[in-house]
Amino acid sequence: MDVIDTNVDLRSHDYKRLYLDDVMGSRGLIVVGVGRGGERGFQMLYRFSDICDRLENQGVNAVFVYRKESARHVFDTTSLFGARFRLKPCLLLDDAGLFFRGSPQDRSLRAVHFNRKMEPIDTAIIPLGKESWDPLLRVFLAQVISGCLH
Repeated sequence: MDVIDTNVDLRSHDYKRLYLDDVMGSRGLIVVGVGRGGERGFQMLYRFSDICDRLENQGVNAVFVYRKESARHVFDTTSLFGARFRLKPCLLLDDAGLFFRGSPQDRSLRAVHFNRKMEPIDTAIIPLGKESWDPLLRVFLAQVISGCLH
């Protein structure tokens, strides 16, 4: 699914311009595009810190990318502190508005797993309207971990 432009630069918590290649893990990358209505950056970091740590242990980094309209969700004080605590870029902002090809639907997440060549391996669109969104994203992330172990 061609939903993002991997050649667009993004802004990190320390205001550096980065490309997805810059945040790639040794075995791949998961990009979670957060649509309008998604949680603030620090909430996503806290909610998924355990499984993101497990992904990183397998060499797969995970980043949460927000649309430019959501800058206040990424660059608020608590989110900036949370991103600095992780010691690497994990909250990114599409401040040019060019990263998403067709913005993530309101009240949804798009998750894309890339290999080292930036080829998509798997994708998921997860609606945020129900309480079941957290387990759905966890299942997607856990499947990536499982794939790394086999």
